[in-house]
Amino acid sequence: MVFKKYAYICLGLLIFLTGCGQNGFEYYAALRCQTDGKTEEARRLFLRAVNTGSPYISRLSLEELTETGNVRERLESCDRLLSKYSDEKAKLLACRKYYSAAEYSKLIQCTNGIDYENCSNSLAYYRLDSMRKKGDSRFFKEFYSWFTLRRVSDLHYQLYCDVAKDSALTEIPEFQPVTDFRADVYKRNYLGAFESFSKSKDVLPLLPQIVSDMGKVCLYGSEAYYTNALAFDAFAKKLSGRDSEFYAWFYAARLYEKAGEYYSIAASRYKSAMAAAKSDSLYDNALWYLLNLELKRSTDRGIACVRKYCSTWHDPDYFDDFFDTLTPLMLSEGKWNAFYNLYKELDGYASDEVVAKFAYIYGRLLQERFAVPVVSDTHGSESAAAFTRALLSGSEAYYRVMAVAQLGLGGEHAEEILCSRRSKEVCIVDPEAEELLGGYAAFGFPEKIYPMWQRLLEEKRFISFETGLRLAQFLNECGLRKNEFYPQALKIVSKMLSLYPERISKDALMLLYPRNYSNMVSEKSEKYSVPEEIMYALIRSESFFDSQAKSTAGAVGLCQLMESTAADVAHRLKYGQYSLTKPVDNIEFGTWYVANLFGRLENNWMQTFFSYNSGITVVRRWRKTAVIGFNNMKSMPDDLFLEIIPYSETRQYGRKLIGSAAMYSWLYYDKDLCDEINVLVK
Repeated sequence: MVFKKYAYICLGLLIFLTGCGQNGFEYYAALRCQTDGKTEEARRLFLRAVNTGSPYISRLSLEELTETGNVRERLESCDRLLSKYSDEKAKLLACRKYYSAAEYSKLIQCTNGIDYENCSNSLAYYRLDSMRKKGDSRFFKEFYSWFTLRRVSDLHYQLYCDVAKDSALTEIPEFQPVTDFRADVYKRNYLGAFESFSKSKDVLPLLPQIVSDMGKVCLYGSEAYYTNALAFDAFAKKLSGRDSEFYAWFYAARLYEKAGEYYSIAASRYKSAMAAAKSDSLYDNALWYLLNLELKRSTDRGIACVRKYCSTWHDPDYFDDFFDTLTPLMLSEGKWNAFYNLYKELDGYASDEVVAKFAYIYGRLLQERFAVPVVSDTHGSESAAAFTRALLSGSEAYYRVMAVAQLGLGGEHAEEILCSRRSKEVCIVDPEAEELLGGYAAFGFPEKIYPMWQRLLEEKRFISFETGLRLAQFLNECGLRKNEFYPQALKIVSKMLSLYPERISKDALMLLYPRNYSNMVSEKSEKYSVPEEIMYALIRSESFFDSQAKSTAGAVGLCQLMESTAADVAHRLKYGQYSLTKPVDNIEFGTWYVANLFGRLENNWMQTFFSYNSGITVVRRWRKTAVIGFNNMKSMPDDLFLEIIPYSETRQYGRKLIGSAAMYSWLYYDKDLCDEINVLVK
């Protein structure tokens, strides 16, 4: 029933957008035949869709034809695809088929002239391995180009090993030292690579990626940092004006910094790297290291460096982690009024999230009588101005809801703020993209929506805000039958809200903060006396409602529980068999664990969240240390405690849960936001 209901909704959307619900019908009918195992009928319909569908559907039909029929038919479809499209995506798809069918000559021909510095590594690998197998005389020259122009990948190393097995590199003595050196760097065999560097540095080509590898080797494969730094100084002068100059100055700086006694020289080399940078990203990278170097020397130097260079960086978000490091240092050293200077000077240069953070903290420091008003005569008016700026935070809800609470805003005023969005991107809607995605929904292919939406996004083919929300709603409903659609829906709506600078409705916000698995959450929350909004916030923050989620640390499922924690909870609850990827088990264990922590932490939600992430003993130690370092404040407010916690991950975790819990309570449970923040943050 769910699929039928939302198929009708999206079919209506499809007709509205295109004026013709039949456009591309053969394509969707072919997909259905393919799903039902009717291969011949599917192929016939795809062939018709190539001629009758829109340009994008025509191409997709050709791509599907490379996957259907016998080997000869698939290869013929690849030929036809390449006759119509010459872009890399088409070549890569065709080359996979040619390679698996050992059609090496055809593969080599269609990839003649590819740009080894910028093309897909997969495409380069298919071409080069085909040339190797065919004994093509151009192989070694092109292999060397690919191996020296870019960072070594898994595919580089795989081909290198195959060539080394043939002992073919020994036939080209000038190539072998370079390829062996880069292979050692890839394997992180820095000691061996440094030996190679020491023997072969006069013959290694000073190309950008080679110089970068040389720098890594000198950093991690040798302790002669100062001597190596001098060598990179010499490289930099030799490379003046070339693309490689940046890497020479950059690694000279890294090496001087690592030597530990040459911070001023290191700073000057980072500045030289910034001057030599040929791209915005390289400039920002060198500046990031310069900022952290100055911060290492002293917090005041770090602040001064920010104020000097903040107007010159290019990607504000790139520096968010630097400011997350700076904030607890400023607090622990009592630099209260510096928050005012920074939030004012960073406005328009740093990300909205960073500016909102500094403004909010300054407002709270004024309220707690740590900071002194800079402009106004009273704490109240200046703190209100700071909180008002914090309302314009970025994509995260934390500083926005905290500022709403501090300003005592409610009703329509709070709704206006919480439903507002800011975006710097300009998105031109592509009707063909909308038609395609709407067609997948209308004809019952929810599994194709998210992958195709990602592909279209990569190609800068945008759908409208309204269409994105409808598709997210459709996938969210499909999640009732197949849970994998829940995180897909949430990812789509999250991205759509970041792309479009529109005021949105509360209904749209509900898609951003969904109540998936509602029956289970309601039952377990009541059983263990945990507010539902707490559990929804935790599940959203931990797993994005992905029941199969697994972290690198080994946490599993919706509530991201470790196996050891789950085993302990299961023992206490007298559980027999359980599975952490089973939503009902995971939600029960997670809810019990939250309730247990909450009771042990004197009913403090923020400390409960921190303990869920990092462990109760660690949080208690942090709390004690923070109070002593913060002028022995007897009762440190939770929001200031959050900002001084030593781990960035835990700080961000706390922000996510507080922000999400507040939003859930406001959206679904008719709770006053100010009252809810007073419950969540002591």
